[in-house]
This record gives sequence, C-alpha cells and structure tokens, in this order.
Amino acid sequence: MSTASANKSSSFFRLSLLLAGLFALASLLMAGALYVSVTRNVRERLHEDIRTDALDLASLASHFGASALRSEIEQRVDLHTPLPRWYALFAPNGQRLAGNLAWRPPGPGWWHRPFRARPSPTGHLAPVHTLTLLALGTAQGDLLVVGRDRTYIDELEASYGRAFAGVLLLTVGIALALGALIGRRMLRRVSAMSDTAAAISAGQLSRRMPVRGNGDEFDRIAQTVNEMLKRIETLLGEMRRIGADIAHDLRTPLTHLRRRLESARAHPPATGIELDTLLEDALQEIDELLLIFQALLRIARVESGEARADFVAIDLGALLTELADAYSPVAEAEGRHLDLSLQPNIVVLGDRELLVQAFVNLIENAIRHTSEGARIQLKIHRVAQSVIASVADNGPGIPIADRDDVLQPFRRLDRSRHTPGNGLGLALVRAVAELHDAELTLTDNTPGLCVNLHFALFERKA
Repeated sequence: MSTASANKSSSFFRLSLLLAGLFALASLLMAGALYVSVTRNVRERLHEDIRTDALDLASLASHFGASALRSEIEQRVDLHTPLPRWYALFAPNGQRLAGNLAWRPPGPGWWHRPFRARPSPTGHLAPVHTLTLLALGTAQGDLLVVGRDRTYIDELEASYGRAFAGVLLLTVGIALALGALIGRRMLRRVSAMSDTAAAISAGQLSRRMPVRGNGDEFDRIAQTVNEMLKRIETLLGEMRRIGADIAHDLRTPLTHLRRRLESARAHPPATGIELDTLLEDALQEIDELLLIFQALLRIARVESGEARADFVAIDLGALLTELADAYSPVAEAEGRHLDLSLQPNIVVLGDRELLVQAFVNLIENAIRHTSEGARIQLKIHRVAQSVIASVADNGPGIPIADRDDVLQPFRRLDRSRHTPGNGLGLALVRAVAELHDAELTLTDNTPGLCVNLHFALFERKA
C-alpha cells in the first residue's frame, strides 16, 4: 500500500478532515451570524434616518402648514449631501407639489423602488439603484415621501460577503493544513510504534517503543509497553536459563540411573537382595527428579498469584512456634540448636500452607548448610506497621555478591554442590514473599546469614 493510500485510510487523516469540516462549519455559522448582524444594523440605521427625517417634516406640516412643508422640502433637495436624498409631496389627486421624486407610492408605508440615473455624457447607461422610501399622510391630506438610495448598503453587503467568504476559505485552508500536519506527526509516531511492534513480534525483544520525553499520551503508552517488554524479556530470559539449568541438573541423576540400568542389564543381579538394592537406588533417583518437578510446579503456582484469593489472617508467632517444636528435635539430631524469639499478637494476611513451606525451606537450609554446634534463631519483631520474621544462623553465610543470584531457581554456591538439594528452596521463598507483598532481604548475621521477610501488619477490624 502506498504512503498516500495509507494516509487516506488512517484514522488520523479522517479525524483531521472531520475536525477541519467542523471548524469550517463553525466558522461559516459565525461569519453568517456576523454578516446578518452587520447588514441588519446598517438597514436599521437607514430606516431610522428616513423615519426621523419624515416625522420631522410631518411635524412641520402640522404646525406651520403645507406651504412651509413645501418650502422645507425644496431647501433639502437643494442641499448637497454625500448620499442623495429623495423627497416628494403629492396632492390627493397625485400631483407632485414639491420634491425631486417623480414616482408616487400607492399609499403610506415602506417601499422599495428601482431607479436609474440619467445617462452619462458619453451615452453609457447608469446602473440601476434601489430607493428605500417611507410614505406618510400629512394633516392636510397630502402624501409625504422621504427616501434614500440604498445602493451603498447593497455594495456594503456584497463587500462584507466577499470578505467573509475569503476569511472562511482562509480559515478552512489553515484548518486543513494544521489538521494534515498534526495528523502526519501523529501518524509518524504511530508508524514508529507499529514498526517497533512488528520487529518485536519478529523476535527482536531488545527493541523498545520510541519515547520523546514530552510526557504526552503516546509517551505514557510507550513507557508502559516498554516496561511490559522489559518484564517479558526478563521472564523469557529466566525461562531459557531455567530450561538450561533443568537440563543441567537433570543430566546427573538421569546419567546415574542410565548407568545403573545398563550395568544391571550387562551384569544381572545374582540375588534378590542385589536386585532390590538396584531398584531402590533407581527409585531414589526418580524420586529426586519428581521432587524437582514438584518444586517447579509449586513455584509456578505461587507466581501465578491464584493463592491470593484464599488469604486469611494468620498468627505468625503461633506458626513459627509450631515449626520450632517440629524442627528442634531434627536440629538437635544434626548437632544444631534451634532458638525462638517472638513478640505476641503478630498477625499477617496470607496463605498458611505456603508460609509454612517457605519457613521450612529456610530452617532446613540453615540446618543443611551449617556445621555441628551451629545456632539457628527464629525471630519475629514488630517495626511500626510492619513485621519482620527472620531465620538466622552463625554458619558460613552467603557473600554479598551472590545473594541476589541464589534467589533464582537452580542457583547454588560452589561449596554447596556436595550437599543434598536442587537449588529451588530460596527461589520458592522469594516467590512466596512476592505473593504476600513481603520484602525479602539477606543480611549478615556476623557471622552467618539472616534471611528476613518484611510483612505488612494485619489489623483486625473491631
């Protein structure tokens, strides 16, 4: 499609034409109203001038008689004025008694009479003029006629009409030009956004919508879309990375399982006990794989946000007390000591099952990654309108540079590779924290690590 065709089919082009048409219509109505007002005012002034003149002469006839009126008419006829004036006094029988007007109106009232002046010395006919006349009866029974040549009014109206038409055409032209200019500018921005969207659709996820920085509607849309694209690019990057991490982490247990099965096929177990051992090891490898997929599914469910619909008020202190009672024997069996420090009446809004899973992951991580004799602390304290729940230990901790990284799925420190686990525990904790709008921070415990969850305090309504 050509550029001209695209412009004509553009909504901006049609909108520009519509606005220009509306502007032209509004201008036409305003010019028409002004034209009617001006011409009406001129006509009214002409009529008022004629009426005043006629009433003045009629009053003269009433007070001083017909002879005085005839004398006054002749004097006014002889006056040289910028615009010709017409007077006449007709007797009841139609005879003109005075004045310069030959035509007698049929009766009193307003009359309009075409008039042509005498031919010029060169023989050219003069143009036809129009006289506006007012006829009044006098006290003596005569008919008094006063008139003016309204040619100048007709010329004035024609002049106004031409001026208004010119202004209207100029206004419409300017409106069309401005509409086309604005439409083209908007169309260029839309085209740029459309081209960017097409490039993104083709796989160029690093492209972004153009932002001019003037804060208009297009900029706000572009900024919102760019934020969305950044989030999508991040998620796709995480998906690719997670896919690679899954392949890497599954390769080892799958390789072990394949070797065991190949070894069993090459060297069948001689006894039932050996067969049971082989099958038990294979089942353990499969269970580890299933645990990885279960953890991934749980993280996906948490990140979907569906659990928010089931949030209830939870006594966080009671929840951690139950976990401390359950894991104290486990910690002691591993040579660790589990402490509990709480403030009463700490209530948050959330999903109990997911919060339990998050704190279980933190407690098990603390037990797994500390040495014998380590101390693990579960703490809850209130700060203003927020609650901080912490799981701290005095183990080796996590370097500051690695703390953001370990919150991603399948990320483990090099020293942790020899310990059981799949690198999904802290990723689940992060997902649960985001679901509950809680801030997750990893800080130094000097020595060791302190994992903090900052919740908003839930106030029960009375």
